[in-house]
Amino acid sequence: MPFGYKQDLGESRVELPHNLGRRVGILGGTFDPVHYGHLAVAEAVRRALALSSILFVPAFLPPHKPTYAISAFAHRAAMLELAVAGEAGFFVSRLEAQRVGPSFSIDTLKALRGLLGPEAELFFITGMDAFAEIHTWKANRELLDHASFVVIGRPDHCQQSCGQTVAANFPGYTFVEVHGRWQGKPGQGAIYPVAMAPIKVSSTEIREAIRQGRSVRELVPASVADYIEAQGLYR
Repeated sequence: MPFGYKQDLGESRVELPHNLGRRVGILGGTFDPVHYGHLAVAEAVRRALALSSILFVPAFLPPHKPTYAISAFAHRAAMLELAVAGEAGFFVSRLEAQRVGPSFSIDTLKALRGLLGPEAELFFITGMDAFAEIHTWKANRELLDHASFVVIGRPDHCQQSCGQTVAANFPGYTFVEVHGRWQGKPGQGAIYPVAMAPIKVSSTEIREAIRQGRSVRELVPASVADYIEAQGLYR
């Protein structure tokens, strides 16, 4: 399928922007709410790997159920769209709104591969803590058939920690120093460690601050803060 991204899923049609380019980073999450930390990670990865674009994919229902009531998908997606408005190369997909049940990474990657076609290079972005638990992910051995992985970690031990998880879960992958990545068989995605200083902001802290009546305008884009106030979220 060329870079005109439409696909029928049952009775619904999913569409993606036409200007994603060839090298597409995929950043999934609950985004409840999106904050400057998410945007900083996206920009760091885009620069590090010279990506054409970053596609934010909010989960309809995270596979590991949170301990709090998640905001409606429509609210979370709307806040993301406000956050990336005017940011060149940042886009949002509502693909997961079509899901029935949990949003598993393997299903998301298969759907995006079907939409974007074999020509696209996909880079799935995740944190070190999540990557360390990849043995619990659905069909984890198939993930690299559809995309490369980008693992964000602390500068002091990013490569070492990532390497331990790679060795335990992806036999046959070796680190290629000149490329700064682990590689497997031809046709499989690579695994890239990207070192980044910890970001001292979280959605949990933002929700709690709002419940306590404190301002979060230094933590989220102004448009997102306005939306939260207008919709009465996290009260």
